[in-house]
Amino acid sequence: MFKFSVKSLSKINDKKFHPSLKKLLLEAIKTSPIDFTVLETTRTLEQQKVNVLKGTSKTMKSRHIPSVNKSGLCEAFDIAPYPIDWKNIKRFIQLSEHIKKTAKELNINIQYGGDWKTFKDYPHYELK
Repeated sequence: MFKFSVKSLSKINDKKFHPSLKKLLLEAIKTSPIDFTVLETTRTLEQQKVNVLKGTSKTMKSRHIPSVNKSGLCEAFDIAPYPIDWKNIKRFIQLSEHIKKTAKELNINIQYGGDWKTFKDYPHYELK
């Protein structure tokens, strides 16, 4: 059984991170077939501007930014299989299958960035 690092837990425990997504991650790590790390939860507008300029994000209305969501909370997270190998898309997809299955079991409605048609964002998940 895997467990989160202190760094991942600090992102999960951010007070602006949506509690349903926190619940999902804490449950998913318990039964995950592969270890994974939390890359990002809550993001500032300034961080988002940088991400758009770098091309790692396509919108200033990111669900990572609490102020753009009706809930006022971060409604997205980015995770990666650990150790991280950005070229091994197969592991990202394997992890996504586990995350989506766990979300369904918890009745948490999410969408996965790797399922998007135009911009594949393999680390990204968000509430629908």
